[in-house]
Amino acid sequence: MTLRHNEIKTALYAPPVDPDMRAWRQRLRRMDASNLTAVTVSDHFLTGRQDPLPALAAVAAATQRLRVMALVLANDYRHPVITHKAAATLDTISGGRFDLGLGAGFLAAEYSAAGMPYDAPGVRVDRLAEAIEIIQALFTEESVRYTGKHYTITDLPGSPAPIQRPHPPLVIGGGGPRMLRLAGRYAGVVGVHSNLRRGTAYDAGVIEDMLPEQMSRKIGWAREAAESAGRDPDSLDYLSITWTCRVVDRRADSPRALHEVCEQYRVDPDIGRRSTGLLVGTVDECVEQLRSRRDELGLNYVDFGAADFERIEPLLAALAS
Repeated sequence: MTLRHNEIKTALYAPPVDPDMRAWRQRLRRMDASNLTAVTVSDHFLTGRQDPLPALAAVAAATQRLRVMALVLANDYRHPVITHKAAATLDTISGGRFDLGLGAGFLAAEYSAAGMPYDAPGVRVDRLAEAIEIIQALFTEESVRYTGKHYTITDLPGSPAPIQRPHPPLVIGGGGPRMLRLAGRYAGVVGVHSNLRRGTAYDAGVIEDMLPEQMSRKIGWAREAAESAGRDPDSLDYLSITWTCRVVDRRADSPRALHEVCEQYRVDPDIGRRSTGLLVGTVDECVEQLRSRRDELGLNYVDFGAADFERIEPLLAALAS
């Protein structure tokens, strides 16, 4: 594979909104001054700490450089017409720094808690595929008519116009072939992670499914789909989700930290050490792991999830050197 992305891009979950918004903005300004690429917010009303749309608007207002990324908006929770307008608005508010992440929705407990029907994975992905077509059309066409199995749009203009043209970069990902082929066809950022069709996360399976051999196959699905769609697969970013990031001070502490993290997932440390779903070690060890994953797999973008900013700030600086 030809690497065009020597830089390793980085993303971190936004700090949860706080009644002390002055301190919240100061924290974001520190993140804005670091080597961090993007701040993200997920779309989970059961496990999430904030709604992504107003939170990302506030993040954009408090920062000047950082990308603001929805990682990701669950299509089943938001009609694509509403998603389009929110994305266009956020792109304007941020001055063209918004990344639109789109997903099919996966967390079974969340659907149950809200009394929402939890359709089979194929049905949810079908809806997402239609939604992507609608959202792209609203960004690029003067008036949109669309008739699908799940959505019907009649003579709807797309407004407001975004800053980024033709639209904010799409972030689409997954762990199975269909989602990753969808990402290869449409996304600017391909998220490559565990297959979540079971409707749960945070178990041994999500770590085992991100071993290098599995990740290579997953990336291959996205690259093949990009080529079939007439896109250059080397022009895309490939983002790896880090389920847990643990940065330690001393190399001697790394084995114990890895053991503790692997215990949480009930996975063998030998598997955890190899899995791209975990990042454990000193700053130097973490940099080595990330650069190896970039060089060997093409993963040039890493999401640190809900890791503590103060703990990874030295890692961000080391990646920039």
